[in-house]
Amino acid sequence: MILLGILIFFARIVDVSLDTLRVKSIIRGKRILVSAIAFVEIIVYTLGASQAFKYVMHPSVLLFYALGYAAGNFVGMLIDDKLSKDSVFALVVTEHDEWALADRLRGRGFAVTTAKGYGLNGAEKAQLKMVVKKKRFGELSGLIKEFDPSAYVVTMDVKDMKR
Repeated sequence: MILLGILIFFARIVDVSLDTLRVKSIIRGKRILVSAIAFVEIIVYTLGASQAFKYVMHPSVLLFYALGYAAGNFVGMLIDDKLSKDSVFALVVTEHDEWALADRLRGRGFAVTTAKGYGLNGAEKAQLKMVVKKKRFGELSGLIKEFDPSAYVVTMDVKDMKR
């Protein structure tokens, strides 16, 4: 049973990782890649799930099935981060001096656009808008937190970027 559980665990990692990559590819509009991933994903899922469902009453099989699902989500996100050369749009909302933050970020090579926004109570908020490569987002996030730990940062994937 343990060997079967381990095989199911790895099958779940593969199929859930593929599912994560498939969903990300749908968002990015990559139709052919989505179809290819879906084809492989459903084969792996069907083989793994059919074995798991035969022995679902064995606690070890159920445990390996669930652990594989959880690990597959984690691995899928890691793979997406490693493969992705895409950019993200970052919106930073701060109540501090946006010009000082913008100058600091520009000094580190980030292109920044500033704007004003208004909250529910009419309070003025500074907004900084940027498109950055994902691999530099950690650096950007660190600089923002260092400047204003209470700043609110929202990110969105950028589908197409023209230079």
